[in-house]
Amino acid sequence: MVGLSRSGGVNMVPDAERRINPRAEIRWPVIIKTAKDTIEAKLRNLGVAGAYIHCDYAPEPGEIVALTLQPPTGSSLEITAEVVWAGKVLALGMGVRFVEMSDEDRQFIEKTISDLIGDSEA
Repeated sequence: MVGLSRSGGVNMVPDAERRINPRAEIRWPVIIKTAKDTIEAKLRNLGVAGAYIHCDYAPEPGEIVALTLQPPTGSSLEITAEVVWAGKVLALGMGVRFVEMSDEDRQFIEKTISDLIGDSEA
């Protein structure tokens, strides 16, 4: 995502470089449950604090959603998240911040990210 710099110019530093926690490119199915809908989607990247989820319909920013992540190995992960942004034109999908998950799910995500991007970056 591109933002404005303090001088009013465009900040070309990618979000990935501004994040505190690293993210790994991941293509897992995910089920999003909102107050009104159930949406089938795909993870595009994953970190211990949040994710980018590609979906045709995204809830509004600020909405709390229940996510069921479905890794190819192991059990599903159940995570409560807040929608931080929702794209409907250039980037179909949404960015979420995790607000609640089990210790086991957090450890699974940490290990998965470490395995994918290497211990030196995790």
